[in-house]
Amino acid sequence: MYYIASVDKDICSAKNCHLCTQYCPEANCINYSELDKSAYVSVDRCKACEICIYICSEIAKNNAISMKWIEDLDEGFVIKKSGVVIR
Repeated sequence: MYYIASVDKDICSAKNCHLCTQYCPEANCINYSELDKSAYVSVDRCKACEICIYICSEIAKNNAISMKWIEDLDEGFVIKKSGVVIR
């Protein structure tokens, strides 16, 4: 599998800076949720470039984004692998 950027919603909503959404080079990959007051990553768009981690950690000093294996993400989505559903 592969790595995906993952946003810690608690940290992100407390800081509320939005920089990652502005600097991500992939269109519609990192967006902002008014409901959660946090950024979120569209897993089907993330290319694991890690620019968001640099922006969040080094520029904004928030440390709210990390890379995770797609199987280890906390969000409740389904991965289909060779016709088998993995939760």
